[in-house]
Amino acid sequence: MKDNTQPTLGEPMGIRQVARLIGCSAWSVRQTLVPCGLPHWRSGPSGKLIFYHDQVVRWLLEQQQERRK
Repeated sequence: MKDNTQPTLGEPMGIRQVARLIGCSAWSVRQTLVPCGLPHWRSGPSGKLIFYHDQVVRWLLEQQQERRK
């Protein structure tokens, strides 16, 4: 039985997949959204960025809610 009280991360995604999900370029994700707090994990000091689908969606929804206030 799955515990629904804990948030899930979702499937791992690359920066291009996140850009497609959001509807922008990979450059915009890296240069604009990551510095604004888009949740990600870096595989090493100069490693690639890894994002998790459910975490990205939650972050986007939170950003929309904040802008509506």
